[in-house]
Amino acid sequence: MAKHYEVRLVCDALRSIAALGNQNANTWWYPTPAQVGGEIETDERGEVFAAEIWSPVTGPGVEEDLRAVVPILDGENYQKYVRLSGIRATCMAPPEGRIWAGKLYTFGEPGNIDPTKNTTLKFKHDVTIGALCGPGGPITQDYRARLWAVVYHKDELPFAFPGGRMTFPVPVSEIRRRRGFTLTKIGPDGRPGIPVNADTWLTLPGGKDQSIPKINPWIRFAYNLAATNGQQGDYRFSFKDSLVADENENMYFEFDALDALFIKSLGVKAAANLARTGLRIDGDYHPKGPDPLRIMFPTTPGINELNFGHFFPFAPVTHPYFKVIPKLPQPYMIWNEIGYPVIRDDGVGPVAANSVVLAMTGIRFEMRG
Repeated sequence: MAKHYEVRLVCDALRSIAALGNQNANTWWYPTPAQVGGEIETDERGEVFAAEIWSPVTGPGVEEDLRAVVPILDGENYQKYVRLSGIRATCMAPPEGRIWAGKLYTFGEPGNIDPTKNTTLKFKHDVTIGALCGPGGPITQDYRARLWAVVYHKDELPFAFPGGRMTFPVPVSEIRRRRGFTLTKIGPDGRPGIPVNADTWLTLPGGKDQSIPKINPWIRFAYNLAATNGQQGDYRFSFKDSLVADENENMYFEFDALDALFIKSLGVKAAANLARTGLRIDGDYHPKGPDPLRIMFPTTPGINELNFGHFFPFAPVTHPYFKVIPKLPQPYMIWNEIGYPVIRDDGVGPVAANSVVLAMTGIRFEMRG
């Protein structure tokens, strides 16, 4: 049988001001799947692996508040796992042709039988997006969000995936800290692993009908709702402590043995008086340093190892290129412990509230019912 499966643009969501008018502050736009070309045939299945966002701007350096873009597959809103900033300065999914010296962020690897790598978003009917205008609205310019997927005819699924089976058990580990666990699933045929077919499609990693353990891509951002203390103290992006505005921005994790986050990338848009950014897991800072003032990554506005989004201020504001969220030198795992990202000011003055945007990517593991 000839191969049918191929990469397709399965969602092309253009919000036209001429057609729809301005988008008011703190409102969502939810186009239907039909409006964005997001419907597939009943004998097809798809896995979304990438997004691209063209941000609304009124001129060089004058951005509009496309606060968040989230995917919606078969009616399921994936904001819990995937929440992308669409503001140009902090765009987390820039157009592929405008990425400088990097690769488009992907939700996972299509066609891979390793469940920790194939965390693509699975669907069988339709795809669309939700787009939030933030408090800085209204949005007065057009913007666009696209989702890319591999689409298969259902008869091809067992052949498109090597061996026709998602492999379990699978180990998950952070070798450096000697942390890890093993994920196990038994398929409907009573054997380890999950056969890949049209009926099991949504039970695979990234699917809305997964049984425990659930495995999903994870990418989100957060603003510092409050100012730092001006004394080089830790600022953590914790919703329960009112340090972020939205529960979907929470980046403070108190996990037991049934929850884990595998962190792959960390980015920060630096602001005045920001000095350091990193992770604190089980009481330890990462990356480590020779003394308390030289731990974590240097992330001043002029020397920011974790810069992402629009190149400015490292290039003129008219520069058309972007940087993806930087991959960490090695991934970190938060599991059965407390972990969170941290920023610190330089001690000269506080970092102003809502001036820093922090972004993280990884894999979310949920092992409870």
